[in-house]
Amino acid sequence: MPRLSRPYLLILCLFLMIGNPRVSVADEPKSPAPPEKPKIPAIPPFEYFILTGEEPPAPFVPLKPRTVEDRKQVEATTAYSVARALEGRREWTQAISLLEGALKIDPDSVTLLRRLSKLSFVLGRTEAGVGFSKRVLAADPGDTDTMSRLVAYYTRRNDLTGAEGVLRDILANPALDKNAPGRLVAEVELGKLYSGKLRQIERAADAYARVVEALDDKNANRLPPADLRRVLGGDESAAYQEFGLVFLQAKRFELAAKAFRRGLDYEADDPQLPILLTQTYLKLDQNEKALTEIERFLKRQPQSMDGYELLAQVLTTLKRENEITPRLEEAAKLDSKNLPLQYALADRYREVGEVERAEKMYKMLLSTQPTAQGYGALAASLLKRKKADELLKVITEAINRPGGFDAVKEQIGGITNDPEFADQVLDAGLKMLSAEPPTLPKLGILVLADIAKNANKLEKFLPIQRLELKRNPSPQSYQEMLLLLLTMRKFGDLASTLEEMMMKYPDERKPRQLVQLAQYYRLSGNNAAAIKSAREALKLDPNDLDGQTQLAVVLSQTGKLDEAVDLLKAAVKRDPNNPGPALILGSIQTSAGRNEDAIATLKGLLEKFPNNEEVVKTARQQLSIAYVNLGDYGKGEAELEILLERDADDAGVNNDLGYLYTEQGKNLEKAEAMIRKAVQEEPENSAYLDSLGWVLFKRGKAKEAVEPLEKAVKQIIEIAPTDGTILEHLGDVYFQLQEAAKAKTAWESAEKAATKSNPPDKRLPEIRKKLESLKQIGQVPKASTGDTP
Repeated sequence: MPRLSRPYLLILCLFLMIGNPRVSVADEPKSPAPPEKPKIPAIPPFEYFILTGEEPPAPFVPLKPRTVEDRKQVEATTAYSVARALEGRREWTQAISLLEGALKIDPDSVTLLRRLSKLSFVLGRTEAGVGFSKRVLAADPGDTDTMSRLVAYYTRRNDLTGAEGVLRDILANPALDKNAPGRLVAEVELGKLYSGKLRQIERAADAYARVVEALDDKNANRLPPADLRRVLGGDESAAYQEFGLVFLQAKRFELAAKAFRRGLDYEADDPQLPILLTQTYLKLDQNEKALTEIERFLKRQPQSMDGYELLAQVLTTLKRENEITPRLEEAAKLDSKNLPLQYALADRYREVGEVERAEKMYKMLLSTQPTAQGYGALAASLLKRKKADELLKVITEAINRPGGFDAVKEQIGGITNDPEFADQVLDAGLKMLSAEPPTLPKLGILVLADIAKNANKLEKFLPIQRLELKRNPSPQSYQEMLLLLLTMRKFGDLASTLEEMMMKYPDERKPRQLVQLAQYYRLSGNNAAAIKSAREALKLDPNDLDGQTQLAVVLSQTGKLDEAVDLLKAAVKRDPNNPGPALILGSIQTSAGRNEDAIATLKGLLEKFPNNEEVVKTARQQLSIAYVNLGDYGKGEAELEILLERDADDAGVNNDLGYLYTEQGKNLEKAEAMIRKAVQEEPENSAYLDSLGWVLFKRGKAKEAVEPLEKAVKQIIEIAPTDGTILEHLGDVYFQLQEAAKAKTAWESAEKAATKSNPPDKRLPEIRKKLESLKQIGQVPKASTGDTP
């Protein structure tokens, strides 16, 4: 018989006991009676299957019921999980919305704040990202990811003060453990700020000193590799080298030596650290240590002259100069293929007066091994000896060889950094080009052009370029000359050179060239020739937009305002989707005093091109000028304030609004800060320099105002000789400083410029009034210097 399982056996027993009518509890039979229906008790379904002695499970009752805070925590966690899933599907906006909702439930959650910080920066919601990041760092100042993100944001905006403030707040937070990796990261970032644009070397050294001390304290600060990479940037030797260089600048030589030694612990073969460490030992008067260090370095037979030159310096300091030459000769014999070493020996021969032996060695080295490195070494030697002719020959030979330019670019930089020697090299170049046949190749001319540009010696280079044009005339060489003259802002020479090119090469007489010619004539003050060239360009191509606008500008400046306006209106009608002609029209109307017409033109541009950032900016700036011309300073400010809201860092808007405040004598402190922001962005901009000088004058800082105004005047005389505003400002400053002669010279120049302006500058009567007041004062002494405008 098969064996029954327990549940089925139990059911069968119940059935037999309850459902069988023959089972009775009495022994004697009774009279038959109708059988009663058996009563089966209600049993829960699961109890049919339990064994005897087993209890049914009881309902779960938590020991501690979930509180409202617990439920909020669960909701926040759920929202965070869903948000991360949405991030995976790149549904950023929905993810942020969920996280912000979760933050309302749990406002102190660093996890939520950290995630919102990162997503906000990813989506460009920088203001919100900054707020979330600061809350994260307030709660968890050791969060290096958030710290780096926030510091990078301020650095990109060039808000170094903001970055410094963030790092200082982190370091001052009592929640930041003294040995936390975040503290070291913050100190390193602070050191970078101070050693960089903030230029506070002492503070940078303080920050780096705390880092070096903490890293040396292994018991207190056992950093895991990941955190060490955060602090030292993944390149330990380079980081310690940076620390050491700052310590050197701060003259903390003991710390510098320690930093360089730590760097060598990480990278024993570093080519620069032994040099720096040796130099530091010399500064500490630890000369024997310096000798030991440099000798250890030279055993590696480095392929550079620095080590051997430093060896000579150390031996000289130890008063053992007699050992220098024998040591170099011995080293050169052991390492005969080491070109820098051979050249170091040649230099040594030259230094001790064995010039012939040195020159022979130089020539032998180049004849046997004419490598780029050899040219570089010889160029370095010739640069030290200031041999202009020979150096230029070596450089021109080198740049014709593979890798040669890289080998001598340091020497080219050395020429650039020595203005007096740069003159000698440029003279040598002119001499080589004048020879018959010329010995200066085309690449040599390009090298001289680079030297002249970087050394601010373009006047010295101009004869070389003229001679090259004369020897090898071509449209290309003419274009090179035009580019040079344009850089030098010699507009008269530009016009005559371009005319010469088009006469020599008639195919070059194209509308585009004629439009350029008109521009050069206009900038040189030859308006009649400018109009002629522009009309010729339009005759060749009546639809040339540049020709039309150039002609309109010249016409407006020569009193033919109606013709200029008609020309631009026709251009606008012909090409309504091009905002250029309308912008120039508005500018011309403003300059001519037709302010109501200008306002109508510029408002029309704003309505038609509301999404064109450049149009909106230019139109609103011009509108501001038009309103101010009408005496409505409020509307003029409003236009600029709209632009400032769109971009708080725009240099032009900061300058214009700051200048407008200055003119009214209000918000002067704010105006100075705005103008300085503009000057920091463009330090050579004459308009910004004028604004800075003017606001300083208005704030009672007349002495400080002189420098920016004098700098602006030197530029404006070349750029806009008909603008008398800056000259008048400079005269006002001189007068305030009781330098009447200089004030007179400046005001006379301002009067001359304002008279040339078309229409005449409205400030002209005021300038003349100032000059008249000087006459009433009496005899004006002669200016004390020749630096007046």
